[in-house]
Amino acid sequence: MYIDILLTYKEIDPEAVMKKNCVVIDTLRATSTIITALANGCPEIVPVRNAAEAFRLKKCNAFKDYLLGGEEEGYNIENFQMGNSPLEYTGDRLKNKGLILCTTNGTKALEKTKLAGTTVICALLNVKTVARWLITRLSDTVICCAGTRGGYSMEDFLTAGRLVGYLKKNRNGISFSDLAATAAIVADNIREKRGGKYSTFETLKNTENGKRLLAAGLEVDIAYCARENIFPLLPVFENGSIKLQKIPPA
Repeated sequence: MYIDILLTYKEIDPEAVMKKNCVVIDTLRATSTIITALANGCPEIVPVRNAAEAFRLKKCNAFKDYLLGGEEEGYNIENFQMGNSPLEYTGDRLKNKGLILCTTNGTKALEKTKLAGTTVICALLNVKTVARWLITRLSDTVICCAGTRGGYSMEDFLTAGRLVGYLKKNRNGISFSDLAATAAIVADNIREKRGGKYSTFETLKNTENGKRLLAAGLEVDIAYCARENIFPLLPVFENGSIKLQKIPPA
C-alpha cells in the first residue's frame, strides 16, 4: 500500500483517485461536523457543492424531511436550519434525522472522490479509527486535505500527519510519499505541551481558519476540533451519501 497526500480539494483528480482509498479531511470544520452529527444519531448525511443544490435536493420527496446545514465562505446560509459548528450537531436534534450539508471546502473535496474505491471521512476526532481501518486495506490510499479556499491549511496537514504517524507504527507493507512522511514529522512535534513543543489547540488557533473562528467568537469550536480520538467511528461516503460503517476489531 502506498500513502500520499493532496493538500487541497483542487488537487484531487477524480480519474487519478479511481478505485483507490480516499481519506477526506477538513478539520476546521466540515469533517469534524460530519463525525459529530453521525455520533449523535444522524443516520445519513448528503454532501452537496452549494446552497442551490441543497435547496433543489430538499424539494425531492425522499429528502423533504432532511435538515439543511453548513456554510458558504464561513457564513451561515439563509434558510438553513444549522450552520457548520460541530457543537450545533450535539444532543438529540439530529437523532433519526437526515442532513443535507454544504460547505466551502469539505463537501467539494468529497464530490471529487466519487470514483474512489472507498472514501472515508477523517478529523482529529476519529483519526486513530481511520488508521485502524486503513491497515486492513490493500489498495493505495490518497489522503485528501480539503484546504482553505483552494489553498493549503495547516490543520488538515496536521491531521493527515497524525494519521500517517499511526500507520507508520504498523508499516508492514506500507510505503509513504515524501509529503506524507513530512506530515508525520510535523504532527509528531505538535502535541500537548511537553518539552517546549506546541499543543494541537494552540496550533489550530494560529491557522488562517483558526484566526477567523477566533474573530467570530468561536474559540470553543477550535477547542472541540482539536480533541483527538473521542469517536471510534468510520463515516464512509458512498453513492452520494455518508453513513457509518462497522469498524474493524482492534
